[in-house]
Amino acid sequence: MVEVPFSKSPAYGSHTIPFTKIVYIERSDFREVDSDDYFRLAPGKTVGLLRAPFPITATSFEKDPTTGQVTTVHAKYEKPSDGNAPKKPKSFIHWVASSPTHKSPIKATVRAFNPLFKSNNPAAHPDGFLADINPDSEQIFPDAMIETGFEEIKRRAPWPAEAGEKQRVESGETDAKRTEQGAPGPETVRFQGMRVAYFCVDRETTGDELILNRIVTLKEDVGKV
Repeated sequence: MVEVPFSKSPAYGSHTIPFTKIVYIERSDFREVDSDDYFRLAPGKTVGLLRAPFPITATSFEKDPTTGQVTTVHAKYEKPSDGNAPKKPKSFIHWVASSPTHKSPIKATVRAFNPLFKSNNPAAHPDGFLADINPDSEQIFPDAMIETGFEEIKRRAPWPAEAGEKQRVESGETDAKRTEQGAPGPETVRFQGMRVAYFCVDRETTGDELILNRIVTLKEDVGKV
């Protein structure tokens, strides 16, 4: 198990997550061919796994013969022998472990919302503003994975509790389901996906399906939207 803080501030506490021989990483965190301007995982290259004790070095990879996509990366865990200093990686990537015993990873559907229009002035389009709609204004990723610390975030939402919002009564909903002083709804569960973006739980989430909405990316520039 690996201890992971919820925030840079110790006041938010920490949690433990499983660390196993099989972990999932972002597809963009591996390249088949390395380059000088790429600082993540590639054959023969060493990176750190955030909060893991030691780094890993990629040794080989496997690809899907139909799609050509990389499906598996084999790596060596660089745990030093007694008395030797561990390798110091130049970069770190995030990960989530495969551990059925700990119900890891948690599966989710992620909805990423992008600008609705392709230009800053859709009304100026010669064929009307509808012709300027961005076909990728909503992207859906049905096979996303998140780590098990999410369960505690969900239980403790909203953060911070002192400033958290109360539920509002909406027409057509019973007091038992939603009350002004009741427990916060799923949309108040908000968190940062490490190195990716900020997310909230969608109100359409059920006990069988977790749906996350991307609120904003970490590097979003409203001046360029």
